[in-house]
Amino acid sequence: MRKFGYAILSVAILVFSGCVSPGLSQMDSDHDGVVDSKDVCPNTPSLAMVDKFGCAIDSDKDGVIDLLDKCPNTPITNLVNKNGCTIKKLQ
Repeated sequence: MRKFGYAILSVAILVFSGCVSPGLSQMDSDHDGVVDSKDVCPNTPSLAMVDKFGCAIDSDKDGVIDLLDKCPNTPITNLVNKNGCTIKKLQ
């Protein structure tokens, strides 16, 4: 029983000294594959592909993430609706 007590004490010292942070440094609240401590976009929708910062990818840069974009590859000069489809050509 004495060895068990020393083991508990050793783990407690490591945790409270900052050497080990059980689970906290590895938490990923939105389950996008980027840990919270490095996640710039903490509320990424489920199933969205993300970049290394945890932000949903918008390949055509139209302001609608790929997961929701019904019209991929919209020219950047077009104004789009909430689905990513052209509503007006700006140029």
